[in-house]
Amino acid sequence: MSQLGAILKEARTSAGLSLAGMAKRTGYSRSHIGNIENGVRQATPDVIRKYEEALGDSLKRRSLLLGSLGILAAGSEDDTATAIAHEITNGRSGLLTELQTSHATDKAIAAIVSQDAASLAALKKWSHRGKAVLRVNSAGILAKTRSPLAGTEAVSVLRADGDVRELYATAVLSRVLALPWEDAAQSTTSGMLSDVQVARMAEELANPYDAGARWCATLALYRSRDSDPEAVSGALLSALRVETAAENLRAIGSALAGIDPLKI
Repeated sequence: MSQLGAILKEARTSAGLSLAGMAKRTGYSRSHIGNIENGVRQATPDVIRKYEEALGDSLKRRSLLLGSLGILAAGSEDDTATAIAHEITNGRSGLLTELQTSHATDKAIAAIVSQDAASLAALKKWSHRGKAVLRVNSAGILAKTRSPLAGTEAVSVLRADGDVRELYATAVLSRVLALPWEDAAQSTTSGMLSDVQVARMAEELANPYDAGARWCATLALYRSRDSDPEAVSGALLSALRVETAAENLRAIGSALAGIDPLKI
């Protein structure tokens, strides 16, 4: 059981709530809540907020608001980014190991560390080792530095590491398509998107701040190419003209050729 999962479980049980009761209050399924509390799944910032809303004063806020868990769970985006960036520049990964950070937080961290060679080297190392949440957080920050080299490094991790790919793609689909986390996770493997969703993912191909999101969008569009072939091809061709990360160029070219980007 992870430290965060144990804290959430203790807060729930001390409030006299069953898993079913917490599921009803948060909107997440009983199995999803149970897996988070037992450390099978990573808690997202949205889960933390839902626990806080459901439990109010019953939640042991001191445990969540102090230390690394508190910074990630309850701090503002700017406070979170500043705290994590400070840790990264000092060679410490602790704040990246418990909770998957948000797109906005990663962008803010990347803006702080993007010119620091030692920080980028540390993130590159962490993206290949340790817990999956550390790897995905590290890759996520690299992907948002707006450096073609760092972006390519991050996408290489997504291609090679299935656990990181699942977490990253779920976050992208949840954000871009406004899906609950569980639905987004299912969409990473189910393939076909609706016409509206295809249009939104096509827009994400032009996101200048996130090379990883552009790669995930390419993969999602490739898998949905039969739903609207003309729209998918047009979006990929437009992206090909402006993409800077080498791995993304390979993925886009592969998708246009009808080849799974994961198989190149």
